[in-house]
Order: sequence, then C-alpha cells, then structure tokens
Amino acid sequence: MPRLEKSLKEWLSHGFISEAQADLIRNHERTKPESSWVLSGLLTLGAIIIGIGIISLIAANWIEIPNAIKLGGDFVILAGLAWLTLCSWESQKLIQFDVLLLFFIVFCLASIGLISQVFHSDGKLYQALMFWSFITLPAAAMARKWLVPFFWLGAFLAAIACTALDSPVLEPIFHQSLSAVSMATTLLCATFTVLSENMASDFSLTRAFRRWTLIQIPLALLISESMWRSYTRPTETNFVTSHVPGYLFAVFAIIGIWQSKKYRTLQKLLLISTIAMFLVPFHFPLLEARPALAYATTTILVLGLLAVFLASQKERKLFQWILFFMAVRFLVLYFQALGGLATTGGGLILSGGLIIGLTIIWNKYKTQVAIWTERWTQ
Repeated sequence: MPRLEKSLKEWLSHGFISEAQADLIRNHERTKPESSWVLSGLLTLGAIIIGIGIISLIAANWIEIPNAIKLGGDFVILAGLAWLTLCSWESQKLIQFDVLLLFFIVFCLASIGLISQVFHSDGKLYQALMFWSFITLPAAAMARKWLVPFFWLGAFLAAIACTALDSPVLEPIFHQSLSAVSMATTLLCATFTVLSENMASDFSLTRAFRRWTLIQIPLALLISESMWRSYTRPTETNFVTSHVPGYLFAVFAIIGIWQSKKYRTLQKLLLISTIAMFLVPFHFPLLEARPALAYATTTILVLGLLAVFLASQKERKLFQWILFFMAVRFLVLYFQALGGLATTGGGLILSGGLIIGLTIIWNKYKTQVAIWTERWTQ
C-alpha cells in the first residue's frame, strides 16, 4: 500500500485523477485478496523444508519400518495432500493451494522413488523423472501462479536432458554431447512457448515456458562456450546427427513465430534473428581455432536481440535483466582480454572503475533505453 499511496499522490498532483477516484482505488485495493510473490515463495520454502525434515526423520529409521507401512503411509500422505489441495481450491485460498500443490507433486516424485526401492526395480533416473513429469502435468497445469509450473517444467527439462544423454534410444543421436542437448532443450522450450502463447497466453504454464526459455538461452550459450575447452574436433557425421533435433525444433519455433497473430512483423523478425544467431556458436567446435571472441560476440548479439524484443513487449524488468547479463558477459570478455594484467594492482583498479562506471551508466539510462526501444519497435 505505501507504493500505491505514493502513486496516488503523484497522480493527484498531476491532475490525472480526482480525490474521489483515489478513494475508490484505495477501497478496491484493500478488498482485493493479498497476493505476494515473497509470501508465496516463503511459504513454498517452508513447505519444502518441512518435507525434507520428514524425509530425513523417516530415513533415520528406514530399515526398521516394514515395507507395507512404508507404502501405506506414503499413499495416506498423498491422499491427505490431495484432499487439502482440493479444499484450498474450493475455498479460493490461492497461495495455500499453490503451496499444497507443489508439496503434492514433489511427494509424487518421492513416492516413485519409494516404490522403486521397495520393489528393487532397475529403472534409471531419467525414466522416473519422465514418468513423474507426465503424471503430474495436469496438477501443474492447474496452478494459479507460475511458481508450480516453473518447478515442474524445470524437472521436465532435466528429465529430457537426462533421457537424451542416457537413453539407449537417444544416446546414439546425441552422442552424449551436452552442448547439443542444451541447444535442443532450449529450442524445444522455445517451441512450447510459442505454441502455448498462441493457444492461451495467460496460462500459468505458458508463463513458466517463457521464463525457462529466457533462462535456458544464456545457460545453453554458456555450456556451448565452456564445452569447447574439452572438445576434440567432432566428426561431421556425429556433429550433424547430434544437432538434428535442435535444427528441427528451431524450424518448428520459427514456423510458430511467423504464424503467430500476437507479434508484429518486426517482433517476428527479431525472434527469428535471435534463433538464427543462437544456433551459430554451437558450430564453432567444427573450426580448428578456439574463438573466445566469437563466442562472446554471438552471446552479446543474441542477448541484445532478445532485449530489444522484450522491450517491444514492454517487459521492462526482463529487458533490464537481459541488459545485466550482457554487461556481465562484456566484463568476462574484458577480463579474458586483460589476461594476467587483471591480477595486478593497476589492472584491478581499472577493472573496478570499469564495473562502477558501467553500473552507473546502466542504472541511469536503463529506463530511457527501454522506452526508446519500445518506440523504435512500434
């Protein structure tokens, strides 16, 4: 409310609203149910810690507990969580509903591990994660906020990555190339983002796809850059084979972007250019040289294109985060170029001054840059 009061005073001083309208806004905001991501996050953290404590307590006495009690207790807890979650939904306690839902889907994964342990199954981790992802998808899709789908999607993407690296079906395709897998999962997430935005842009799972795509892009670029240090030059056949899934997902994402009615033509071109530039650094291992400068340049260009797109969508917070990552990457490049001089007194003074200067410039002009970019892309 203090932020609202500050905004109301500013609007009143500029004559945007009257005192009566300000009172209406205050009354409306007071009657709205509180929804705080801080509160939601703390409750979720508390639920996870309680779950870890229960698991630790049981683990300390695990051998003495009969299997029938283990399984029976597990299903009783699952049924209880499901009932409490349903009650929260019916009473419209949305934060409590999301916390219980997260607790429920985490316990589903623990139940799969318990059943595997009791019956001594020979399943692998990726199989358990994939099975859990499919059976909990309806529950994750029911969440009112993005936190539960975000957690579910992170585990699902981890399951896909583990499957690509360990599965006897996919391992011959990816050749256990973490770089190729990160490229494919990023573009798969981008494809899902475009498809879900076209179908239901306000869906909680759509927001989770969007956030994971933004996380995976710099992460995949980082993996690609870090992996070439240990690369031996791959054969062209293995290289092309391992990257075919990524190429296919890139094509699907581009088709979805081009057919989308949500984006303007310039926004579509920005996204397609981002995907095209994103593919470039994954092909550097085919070169004999190890192009540190080329990796840095392509990373900054990808993030720059993405920042312009986010600004055109009026996503100023995300735009500023991408600018921050660009600045960090620029500083890493600077330290790479400086080399041993970065550890000397003069180099450290110069580096510290550069960081302070960039921070001041970024903080001063970030809003103006966002506004200018929004206007340029209209």
